[in-house]
Amino acid sequence: MADRLVIDASVAAKWFLDDEQDVDLAEEILLRFLQGSLELRAPRVFRYEVCALLAKACGSKTASGNRRLSKDDGQQAVKQLFQLGIPLSDETEAAAAATLEKCISFSKTFKDMSYLHLAIELDCLFCTADGRIRDSVPPAFPTSRVLLLSDLRKP
Repeated sequence: MADRLVIDASVAAKWFLDDEQDVDLAEEILLRFLQGSLELRAPRVFRYEVCALLAKACGSKTASGNRRLSKDDGQQAVKQLFQLGIPLSDETEAAAAATLEKCISFSKTFKDMSYLHLAIELDCLFCTADGRIRDSVPPAFPTSRVLLLSDLRKP
């Protein structure tokens, strides 16, 4: 694994939602960050997205009728997320224009392309658990910059 990653909310949410796939891989990333052997970065929208996923989990019920995440656990997760101190990048006007260009070229959302643009800007990989970001893209899409969390699983 690299020494620096841009991660999105689909990776970070797994730190708090133990019923997700590849929780162990997400936790490995977190552990390396906490040990200082991996630098994590994200655009400013990251915290908003993670909190939105936590809120959704607090409102969702499992097949057994229990909530995926209790209100107290959700509030604790938000507190822990902020305490991690993952550096967040603000988008400059030039970066926003470049991100918009990627949205148009690749038919992807602005928030998704914000992560990709930051990874390109920092010359590192963008790690996501959402395969849709790398799937169904034009040939020019920089797939070499996108690392699916599941790809970290050793065969």
